[in-house]
Amino acid sequence: MASPEAERIHRNSIVVEAHRDMFEMVRLKNMGERYPVINTMLPRLKKGGVTVTFFAICGDAVSHSKGTYRYLSAALENIDALRQEAEASNGKIKMILNADDIPSAPSLDTHYFLLSFEGGKPLEGRMEHLRNFYHLGLRAMQITWNLRNDLADGIKEEETRGGLTCFGVSVVKEMNRLGMLIDLAHISRAGYFHVLDVAEGPVCCSHSNCRKLNLHPRTIDDEQIKALARTGGVIGINAISTQVAEKNATLDKLIDHISYMADLVGAEHVGLGLDFVKNDGTLHPDDELFNSGENKLLPELENEEDLLNLTDRLLKRGFKEPEITKILGGNFLRVLKQVLKARGQ
Repeated sequence: MASPEAERIHRNSIVVEAHRDMFEMVRLKNMGERYPVINTMLPRLKKGGVTVTFFAICGDAVSHSKGTYRYLSAALENIDALRQEAEASNGKIKMILNADDIPSAPSLDTHYFLLSFEGGKPLEGRMEHLRNFYHLGLRAMQITWNLRNDLADGIKEEETRGGLTCFGVSVVKEMNRLGMLIDLAHISRAGYFHVLDVAEGPVCCSHSNCRKLNLHPRTIDDEQIKALARTGGVIGINAISTQVAEKNATLDKLIDHISYMADLVGAEHVGLGLDFVKNDGTLHPDDELFNSGENKLLPELENEEDLLNLTDRLLKRGFKEPEITKILGGNFLRVLKQVLKARGQ
């Protein structure tokens, strides 16, 4: 049972979930649900007090392309599906397209989506596709998912020690020019630092944990954490159990990751990228590159409805209200205000 103080802090904070995949939306649409975000996802987000979601509308995974391997086409279809829901939502769904769209207070009646890609495959090696997706609302992008794409090597390609391609360098620079948030989740270590050499301003790592606490391909080391913090950016903590701990993952062990990062670089560089997978459904077999067969759900934090448990545990661990508010969403909002352009620019 969460304390009244935790409930008050949670209710008064803008909660930002910095990584949510489109898999549930697509699965439910395939089952005949016309408005899965409105009817199924929004009530859960409301119960969890989430105001802003970074929505990975497509990416490098085969499941992002609906199993078709047609990434550009799938991205267009997915963006259209979410935009249709926004139009039908009577104001309950809004898109963050510029700095002026960022909410200044928590909201239970309106949910804000920021569109992202989990890897650059939908660009198909063409810069004009990046610009066109920007015009359609894309405001953040991971450079890679797990494998190699036209931009860089993912974490599954660590042995190459490869960074950005020439196209990848150009994409990073163009994202800076357009006012898009660069996301370093899943990229190879060499690529991670190559992006930091090229990029200007704050970047994020939307969903990753501390390698010091859990040696996993998707966790990042102290040097990476410090380098990202120096940009003024934010790292989102991931709630998939196998990325929290090798075994016996708990909510307390997830709080360990938050505490470790806060001690290392300050609470102002820590956020939430929880990557809830409970309702995703079965993914394409080619995407299960790190599937150990274990339950990926974290006890006490299986989906958005459980977020109050996290706030309560942060308070019990000794975090002060200003720090909790920043971790729940304030830090990501700060970065978005720095990166996104003002309306009309």
